Amino acid sequence: MKQILSLFTLLAWLLPLVAESEYKAVADWVKLPEGRTQLGNMHGDVAVSSAGEVYVSVQDPKAGMQVYGSDGKWIRNVKGAPTDFHGFVIRKHKEGEFIYGPRLGGQEILKLSLDGKVVLRIPASAIPDKFKNRNRVRLTAMDVAPNGDLFVVDGYSSDYVHHFDKAGKYIKSFGGKGEPYKFRTLHKIAVDTRFDPPRIIGTDRANGRVVHMSTDGKFIGEVTTGLLMPACVAIHGDLAAIGEIKGRITLLDKDGKVAKQLGYNDKPKEVGTNRTPRNLWRTGIMTAPHGVAFNAQGDLFVAEYSVIGRVHRLNKAKAASAELAWKPILNGKDLTGWKVPNGNDKAGWYKMVDGVLEIRSGPKKKGSVLWTEKTFRNFVVEFDFRFGEGTVDSGVHVRTQDQIQIGISGSLKRDMTCSPYIPGKGYPVEAKNIKKLLKAKDWNTMRIQAIGNEYKVWLQGEEVMTYKSGSAKEEGPIGIQLHGNRNMGIDYRNMKLAELP
Repeated sequence: MKQILSLFTLLAWLLPLVAESEYKAVADWVKLPEGRTQLGNMHGDVAVSSAGEVYVSVQDPKAGMQVYGSDGKWIRNVKGAPTDFHGFVIRKHKEGEFIYGPRLGGQEILKLSLDGKVVLRIPASAIPDKFKNRNRVRLTAMDVAPNGDLFVVDGYSSDYVHHFDKAGKYIKSFGGKGEPYKFRTLHKIAVDTRFDPPRIIGTDRANGRVVHMSTDGKFIGEVTTGLLMPACVAIHGDLAAIGEIKGRITLLDKDGKVAKQLGYNDKPKEVGTNRTPRNLWRTGIMTAPHGVAFNAQGDLFVAEYSVIGRVHRLNKAKAASAELAWKPILNGKDLTGWKVPNGNDKAGWYKMVDGVLEIRSGPKKKGSVLWTEKTFRNFVVEFDFRFGEGTVDSGVHVRTQDQIQIGISGSLKRDMTCSPYIPGKGYPVEAKNIKKLLKAKDWNTMRIQAIGNEYKVWLQGEEVMTYKSGSAKEEGPIGIQLHGNRNMGIDYRNMKLAELP
């Protein structure tokens, strides 16, 4: 019996992973501008902005960085962008959205606005000579940590990673060809935000492996080995996409295990070269992946090493929902099954009206939480919510203290819907793509999954947040919050829950 239960538990974990790892290649995705017959000589990268626009770097003095819409149509060239961005990323901060990239031949690190204006320039002279090869660097990639720190790798020369603060001040260097790293072309890196604290994940190309380092330079270990010359890496959700220049994309889970392999090219003469002719291209089959990126939906973009220029698009299939044993926890008639706060009978903070839970502040603006009588361990809860009058500050408590915010944060004074509020930490991460998805005057659908200490949140069916909480309780009730000292109203309906293994 225990073996049967273990099998069902394993399938419960594997089925979502398999569903989330299905991708479909889009044929002839890129639509070039009039008068242009090819992207250009590509020894670069690809990145996606928060607006879903796809940026591609090429070695073309007239169009060093090209921008395409989510439909593949050319939009513009980034004026002033260099022609030697071997690796670059796009990152969004409070003050705006920026392109970060090191110049391979130009020996400098740039931070650009999306229209190409130079915001920050770090010269190679900022790096101590002892970490260079013959006083020269050949910088191949970089990424930006959540705190704004910059990590840049010299993958074609010394194999050192150089650490700067967000203002461009040099901090330290680590890595290299000696012990314990023993790198042989640490080609590209990314900040691995699946971990707390974040790590540096790197593709050690000639060694055929992917590695982890701490942000202060400690070698953590090998993530996986035996790859086909891994050349690039990007993180999305629980997955790391590894582009292998010998013709394959490998998706790794957080434990470094292979979740899926895509686009494998079984023809040795076609891979690892930038001269595979167009007539040998096959939709979704890789020749020499050199850059990878995800959009917010999890679709995968792959930039090839190619004198012609080629970018693949592989669309992520919508996750197939496993059959869940849903049970309503708001019955639409009354507050049966909930611990109603004292005084609610007179103040009317919580009322069930025509299937809708109406939550209102009341004249004294008193805060309270409506708790379930039952406690839960692992579960997924789904519901609709609609903003009412005033400054809405509400949320769903997960097993007592941790909370998923809905509405305006009192501390941050801005909308933090779908982000976790953790006592003592505030908001450790911010949910993605909320402005695009959130409907201010209509019903919204949210799903919250709690398994162990990991929380996942979906809004309108799109995954927007994953976080592992150090303060998560093993078991506890679910609560719906009415924040105090606010004039506010919010409605909930169709709240249902399914318990998980």
